[in-house]
Amino acid sequence: MKIEVLYLEGCPNHATAVNRIRQVLREEGVEAEVVGVDVRDEDGANRVGFLGSPTVRVNGIDVEPSARSSRDCGPMCRTYVAGQKREGAPPKELIRAALLEALAAHPAVPNCCEVSTNWRKEPYASSQRPSAFVAGSIVAAALASFCCILPIVFALTGLTVVGAAAAFAAWRPYLLAATFALLGLGFSFAYRTPKEECAQGSICAVPASRRRVRTTLWLAATLVFGLAAFPYFSGPVAKFLLSGGAPRSDSPKPATSRFKTASLSIEGMDCSACATAIQNKLNTVRGVRHASVSFERRAAEIEFDPGLASVDQLEKVVEEAGYRVRSKT
Repeated sequence: MKIEVLYLEGCPNHATAVNRIRQVLREEGVEAEVVGVDVRDEDGANRVGFLGSPTVRVNGIDVEPSARSSRDCGPMCRTYVAGQKREGAPPKELIRAALLEALAAHPAVPNCCEVSTNWRKEPYASSQRPSAFVAGSIVAAALASFCCILPIVFALTGLTVVGAAAAFAAWRPYLLAATFALLGLGFSFAYRTPKEECAQGSICAVPASRRRVRTTLWLAATLVFGLAAFPYFSGPVAKFLLSGGAPRSDSPKPATSRFKTASLSIEGMDCSACATAIQNKLNTVRGVRHASVSFERRAAEIEFDPGLASVDQLEKVVEEAGYRVRSKT
């Protein structure tokens, strides 16, 4: 014999229903498997004929005879008539009657020594959940902005970009398209009208609030838009995180007349974060007094002591960071 307890997270009383089932099984000396089925969305509710949480079925038949012909399915909480009042879990008498009905239809050999009332949870895995689309949207948005996230990460860790940022920059339009397509699907499933509404006053007439799901969706959408727009404000973030890239404190202070200025035209920068990362790297070179890198002009202006550093050395630092020097003066 198999007893299913279909429930919805956020609705109470399914634990109460399980406890009552176990009590009835012990009192009747019946062996049965008690299975929990987690129904998570409207598609799942319609698919399994979910009349509200908790729904208890014995061998696939609802314990409440009056509900067996109901088609009022949906992710909601359920109540039961118990004497002169309504309760959130089926009364023991209702469970017992359904149990005896199932035994009469399919007699089983009683086991007087052991009664199995193990609880096993079988989550209903819908293939169309907003959370899956939102998670994919967040990942796609993060990947779309990796062209500007990676330079900061590599600058903080001391590693080099080695073309990785450029690869993500090339894929950015496609990743953004995937980002907003997945986010749109998430909103579509979260806000679409269910196929069947729960009738007022019916057995499942206490609807479960979907506010939490939608609030989470909007918070995730805010994160997605922030990640997707990161390249546009990556410069201030990079400056804040890489503020330690000032000129080396151990660099000698040469006479002003010994300073030279080098201008490098740089290719491969995708956002302001790239410029900040290069600038941070150049400012750590021994002999460099000041380096300024402009993303808009794709150029670097460097004041340095030719006795301690050379233009070729500065060019090499830029190239080791994963960018290309197009020309130098």
